[in-house]
Amino acid sequence: MQRKITRTLSIIPEFRDFDMMGVVHNCVYFEWFERGRLLFTEEFMPFDEALKHSAVLVVRENSCVYEYPVRSADELSLITVHSLSEVYSGTLEFFHELVNKKSKISHARGRSVCTLVDLRTGGLVRKWDEGVWTRYAALK
Repeated sequence: MQRKITRTLSIIPEFRDFDMMGVVHNCVYFEWFERGRLLFTEEFMPFDEALKHSAVLVVRENSCVYEYPVRSADELSLITVHSLSEVYSGTLEFFHELVNKKSKISHARGRSVCTLVDLRTGGLVRKWDEGVWTRYAALK
């Protein structure tokens, strides 16, 4: 049985995020989605520990549906949802929604599918370190 867990991150677009039309450039959304994923992974496998285990989370799929442009005065909440699995299937899937804090308008929805890769071999990590898996399973 899968358990859904949610993390929320406040985002205020910066000058560098905007294109010539005064809206956030489409590639920035993927950077924000990455920040949402990192909220999870830092809890069960911090970056320095991942390097110690020679494991990195690699994005296999990334998609985004742009619903309403983000402008300079928008304050946002990035809501990222992940379903914890009882057994590692080889992928981790994350769903993202970017919501305007004031108007509650959804600016974008996205999906990211990731897998763990061994840096030494380039192959998939099929079994997680016991400590990492215990922390992952305990996420709330």
